[in-house]
Amino acid sequence: MTTQRTLIAIAVDAKGALWGGHFGMAPYFQLYTPTGDLIETRPNPYGAGQGKKHEHHDNPKLIIDLLPECAVFIGRRMGEDSKRKLAEKFGIEAVITSERTPEAALRACLL
Repeated sequence: MTTQRTLIAIAVDAKGALWGGHFGMAPYFQLYTPTGDLIETRPNPYGAGQGKKHEHHDNPKLIIDLLPECAVFIGRRMGEDSKRKLAEKFGIEAVITSERTPEAALRACLL
């Protein structure tokens, strides 16, 4: 059974602020509906401080599998190759933002 990708994932830190590092290293992901409603904050077992340092860099599918219902990934940093692969292989839009809060990043994405 395939999960339909409709949600938006935003990389955040433990305090809920936009994560400043690479998307896949975020300690948490906030999941939003396409209309902007926060529905969940999901821990990232591959994120910074989780003891599985950089494991996702060798296998980005780990993050994709962690967020199977997400069509958009929003973060402050992500490699160009990763952004291309997400779009081409998985149909996931990667949005890099300079916004400081998840709410502002979401608003900018939904415009």
